[in-house]
Amino acid sequence: MSEGDWMNQGPELPQTMRAALLTGYGGPDMLKTADVPLPVHAPHNEVLIEVRAAGLNPFETKLRRGWLEPLFPLALPHVLGTDVSGVVVRKGFDVSELEVGDEVYGLLDPMKQGTYAGYVAAPSYLVRRKPANLSFAEAAAVPMAACTAWHGLVNIAGIGPGSRVLVQAASGGVGAFAVQIAKAHGAWVAATCSAANRDFVAGLEADLVIDYAAQTLSEALGDCDVVLNCIGGETALECYKVLKPGGRLLIVLRGDMVELKARHAMMAQYGVTTSEIAFSAQPEILDRLRPLIESGQIRVEIEARIPLEEVAAAHARLDAGGRRGKLVLDMGADG
Repeated sequence: MSEGDWMNQGPELPQTMRAALLTGYGGPDMLKTADVPLPVHAPHNEVLIEVRAAGLNPFETKLRRGWLEPLFPLALPHVLGTDVSGVVVRKGFDVSELEVGDEVYGLLDPMKQGTYAGYVAAPSYLVRRKPANLSFAEAAAVPMAACTAWHGLVNIAGIGPGSRVLVQAASGGVGAFAVQIAKAHGAWVAATCSAANRDFVAGLEADLVIDYAAQTLSEALGDCDVVLNCIGGETALECYKVLKPGGRLLIVLRGDMVELKARHAMMAQYGVTTSEIAFSAQPEILDRLRPLIESGQIRVEIEARIPLEEVAAAHARLDAGGRRGKLVLDMGADG
């Protein structure tokens, strides 16, 4: 059976594409760009996307280092990348919600061939039409970071009007979305960052901006209902001191053991609950984000757009930390 018998015809496709291959576990130098065949796409339930931009996430640095191999064993070489924005160029015969030519974005399975490439195949149910007011680069910066923040603050903690929320590392990808999501739900929001990022975080409309180098959390505030910690380590232990009894600490999964070893004792001492949150491929969260993005209540902050060929340098920047918004791999023409 030919492709045209079961896939909607679109533009003529090349035989190969550029992709960033993880050739082994280790540092950024393990990422090499090469020409590889286009991904195989199923005749049903899937779309083939021409990638215009791919979001970069700390999660992918953990995959690169091999820290998450017990949970996510990769067959190397592997194309990393979970966040995508681009254009549908083929679709399965039973895909009715998307059409060839649609501009889309989504959060994909990290175990499959990823988005650091010219094309990616994806189950259609993980993909949504991108918000009309976002460029491809902006759209690629949304899925993992925004869905992680939403899942923790809204789905798990149930924030709402009057909630007192603290967001740590508020200038980073998850943190910047978390501040805006909490504000959109009527919460009072405190946020930590460096002195250099104070104006940036204040621009996200945080009610209180805390320079983490100038004072401790417990000196700056207390009686929080929810704390979202994107840092881990000793900073997570400090969070317990600012929660009110019955409050909840949300730990963005980071792979360190400092807080985990002390967790049960700290929960008992302060009368609070701790939950770990990781990325959550829930496309319904993208549906709920859309009106907030298109109305301007949530905006997308990009620190830099980096060419695919410079993916190793991009990962070195991720490793260094200190983000002000998201890093995005740029595959070509934007829209």
